[in-house]
Amino acid sequence: MIKEHDIFWHTFLYLGLGVGVIAVYLSRFDATRQYLILMMLVLFYLVWGYVYHHMKGDTTRRVILEYLFIGFIALLAGFLVLVS
Repeated sequence: MIKEHDIFWHTFLYLGLGVGVIAVYLSRFDATRQYLILMMLVLFYLVWGYVYHHMKGDTTRRVILEYLFIGFIALLAGFLVLVS
């Protein structure tokens, strides 16, 4: 993958996560809404990871499982902090 494309993909990731962080902050008084935003962020992260690695040509089962594992940890932590 060309370095400019790599920079584009990572900038897109950081902007998406930044928008999500702002959305969580703006809904700071509604824990359920924050958790829904967190779920959307994890979905964005999973889709971004798959597309990014597919474009690079190094999509493997291990890479996908790593993304799923990190997403699961984020959802679990969010559930424990926000919902319970």
